[in-house]
Amino acid sequence: MYKFLLLAAVLAIAYGQDRPIVTIPQGQLQGIRTSSGITQATYLAFKGIPYAEPPVGALRFRNPVAHRGWSGVRDASAHGNSCPSSGWFGLEAGGGEDCLFLNVYTQSLTANRPVMIHGGSFTGGSGDSFIYGPDFFINDGNVVVVTINYRLGVLGFLSTGDAAAQGNWGMKDMITALQWVRNNIASFGGNVNQITVFGESAGSVGVHYLLLTRLGTGLFNRAIMQSGVTVAPWGFQPNPLSEATNLGRRLGLTWSSTTDLVNQLRNIPPQRLVDNQGGWLDLTIPRGFSPFEFVPNVEPANSPESRFLTDTPVNIMNRGDILTMPIIIGFMSVESLFMVREHLFDDTTLAQFATNPHFYVHPSFNLAPTQTTQVNEVATTMRNMYFNGGHPTMETRFNYSQFMSDHHFAYSIDRCVRYHARRQTQPIYYYKFDFDGSLNMIKRLLLLTDWPGAVHADDIFYMFDVTRFPLPMLPTNAAALTRRRMVRMWTNFANFGDPTPVTDSLIPTRWSRYTLANEEYLDINEGLSVRSAPYDGRLHPWHSFQDRFNPSYLS
Repeated sequence: MYKFLLLAAVLAIAYGQDRPIVTIPQGQLQGIRTSSGITQATYLAFKGIPYAEPPVGALRFRNPVAHRGWSGVRDASAHGNSCPSSGWFGLEAGGGEDCLFLNVYTQSLTANRPVMIHGGSFTGGSGDSFIYGPDFFINDGNVVVVTINYRLGVLGFLSTGDAAAQGNWGMKDMITALQWVRNNIASFGGNVNQITVFGESAGSVGVHYLLLTRLGTGLFNRAIMQSGVTVAPWGFQPNPLSEATNLGRRLGLTWSSTTDLVNQLRNIPPQRLVDNQGGWLDLTIPRGFSPFEFVPNVEPANSPESRFLTDTPVNIMNRGDILTMPIIIGFMSVESLFMVREHLFDDTTLAQFATNPHFYVHPSFNLAPTQTTQVNEVATTMRNMYFNGGHPTMETRFNYSQFMSDHHFAYSIDRCVRYHARRQTQPIYYYKFDFDGSLNMIKRLLLLTDWPGAVHADDIFYMFDVTRFPLPMLPTNAAALTRRRMVRMWTNFANFGDPTPVTDSLIPTRWSRYTLANEEYLDINEGLSVRSAPYDGRLHPWHSFQDRFNPSYLS
């Protein structure tokens, strides 16, 4: 639930040695020359660039309006506000509602480099270098990096399911930021014909949504999805009105219509709205099987403004109404490893599986709990695969995290990989990140080092210079080697549409494209291994049940 990235190109007009000035149609920007804390190499940074008007007052719960510009030279040496949120892992809390800013990092204003774009999350985070320090991409990958903020949580995704609040404001912020990049990035040394969007978790879901909207046409050329797709159980909200009314009740409001409700919500301080939205621990058990409160939704046909999402992701994909382009897509080896700790929050969770066999059923199978024969068949298969025929217990809680990883992430991603492989001729590069080293910081922060594998968001530290974790490492450290490999493959993809156009001592393995015939993926471990069928085919029974019980799903 975090990040969204993108690469772009721009035209330079005037600049100094340490405080360069760039002119774009909105006005002049004065950036800074900064240095990497690790390599000491220098690059140019332009921070806090407004790409849209502040979404405040009457513009709250409205489509973004492209920024009108400014007079004089705007100081671009510091980040703008991050969008209001409760933060994640205690690293970063939201700032002011005037938060639609982006940041551009480049080695030179006169080059023509590929562009990679990053951003925030559905519920927390921002594009600031506090988390997404661009140093490795800039210095090792020779690309232009753009990081963005977009509206989060209730401020980004409130919807009443009708014309009062159509929703998807955060996704339309991404579109507006991409339009800014397309129009301006050449001025910063970027190539408008080589723009790569990439994201992790909700950011990855956001990238996938960008492939499903006509608003994204012509704005980017390549896509990287890390640990998330639109059809993940938590990434689409089918009942937005219910969530909007629940929020109103929590705030103690009374209203006569959805328009009245939305008008009242416009007058509530932003942080109070954010503080009254639900979080992970507020989800029903088993957590993650139902969507988060405020995530993308279908916008009604009578929406007063342009629509980002006109139908459900499954319906759009089944019609084939998608953008096709080269794709990297994959997941962490044990995404939901953090769920080995779930008993600390609710010690009844594991025991509930014994009396609720439908807990084993993925929602895409479209089986009601009352369909006992089919539900019991699925439950028996899952119990045999993950729990040796039993149910989750404290002794098998690692197995439980594997089942949850497949349910929340791996199965949906694997299904989408198969779907895209049938629908496009451009290459798909599939991976599983299985490396466990000193930069698996989420795993270490959550005290999960007793279990093998890589947990959700561990990959962030293998790409970005995260300010709070200045971890010195010898060049011979396996984690340092893996970081160099990840940056090289991701920037190769931005440059060439191929993560391994050549092999060498750093990248000794050719990452072959995925096909339905070979099911090949890259296992990112200490050795970079090409394998077939993730988890040795553990996901095949999931597909088999899908094809039997709901065959039209991503058909």
